[in-house]
Amino acid sequence: MQILLFIVFTLVLILCGLPIAFALGGVGILSIFLWLGPNALQIATLVGWNSVTDFTIIAVPLFILMGFILSETGLSSIIYQGLYPILSKIMPAGGLLHSNIAFGAVFAACSGSSIASAATIGTMALPQMEKRGYETGISLGSVAAGGTLGILIPPSLILIVYGAMVNASIGKLFLAGILPGIILALCYIIYIVIRLKINPAMGPDDKTINLSWGYCFKTLLNLIPIIILIAAVLGSIYGGWATPSEASAIGCVLSLIIAICYRKVNWKVIKTCFTKAVETSCMILLIYMGAKIMTIALANLGIPSQIARAIAGLGVPNFVIMACIIVLYLILGMLMDGMAMVVMTAPIIYPIITGMGYDVIWFGIIITLLVECSLLTPPVGMNLFILRGLRPNIPFSTIARGSFPFFLIILGNIIFYIIFPKIILWIPMMSSV
Repeated sequence: MQILLFIVFTLVLILCGLPIAFALGGVGILSIFLWLGPNALQIATLVGWNSVTDFTIIAVPLFILMGFILSETGLSSIIYQGLYPILSKIMPAGGLLHSNIAFGAVFAACSGSSIASAATIGTMALPQMEKRGYETGISLGSVAAGGTLGILIPPSLILIVYGAMVNASIGKLFLAGILPGIILALCYIIYIVIRLKINPAMGPDDKTINLSWGYCFKTLLNLIPIIILIAAVLGSIYGGWATPSEASAIGCVLSLIIAICYRKVNWKVIKTCFTKAVETSCMILLIYMGAKIMTIALANLGIPSQIARAIAGLGVPNFVIMACIIVLYLILGMLMDGMAMVVMTAPIIYPIITGMGYDVIWFGIIITLLVECSLLTPPVGMNLFILRGLRPNIPFSTIARGSFPFFLIILGNIIFYIIFPKIILWIPMMSSV
């Protein structure tokens, strides 16, 4: 009854328009007051302060800043210009569609944000695809799908927050996200190839194929600064030289140096980067703070452990419980932001998962893939809204239909990793991070 009241009351507040952070924190504070007494309210203040001053969570605003430096200075266009010629040469049919996926994968390794990835890809790719006569649905779908890679391929903001919520190793979560991220990107590309084989008119051949191989490989050299940036950030973590928080600071400094070398920095750009980074960080950290307060209320009432014991006593197979959890996340993904979904449910789902014997790192990737599904599902699919903002003249239903096949691909990946969980854990098991 208590957990039902928690969920219903929180969802009612969110659906009534109250900001998610205040809904989560408000329910947590009210619960502490009602069940533990007014003297226990000081717990909420301590938890709120400690949650946003935790050294691990410092990586969130710094990775956000790094992403904005890359996008606002135009360095992201260097990635696209480096990938597009070679991909169009290798796969002339629908070269821009493949470039959207490849760009999403590379940009994900620099930003950690799906929204930033989708907005950047859409801004650069949509005008070119419209000019060349690409079919609208698959064009918009490829942009939305490329953006989803931003929260799976490390550094991922979702994985950082999830790791902080359940006290899991951020380094191992980052390692676990590499292979699934690459596999998902390849699945996207294979789907596009198959669709274009069936209907070549959806992605016409590009004139770039007339360029020489020498020119195509020369454009790849433009990616060297970005590769150095990715290697410095992820290499410092996996090499044991820096924590994720320290690596995020390294990434910010290096991205700024690269922007200065390309003469893309002025005071206006710097102000824009920091302003947007502060706004986005405050939103995420407030949600995280509210969720932490709610977590303490749940823990003091013993609700997570009660749920875990109740589910363990049902006597049903683990895969049935796992299927119910997936359905729950798919439903929540239609109603709320992915970050809010993770911080709201992780304290409740975590003891259930560990009680069934599943690995916390493995589930971190599964929950991230489920958040990716939420980015493509109406009515609250953030990547769909990004595309709607970029192309207000295109019906929202067209955007949703174009993205739906990519949603099914993500869902297929989730089922695959539930059947073969060791694929996710393969790289982390070989590392001492």
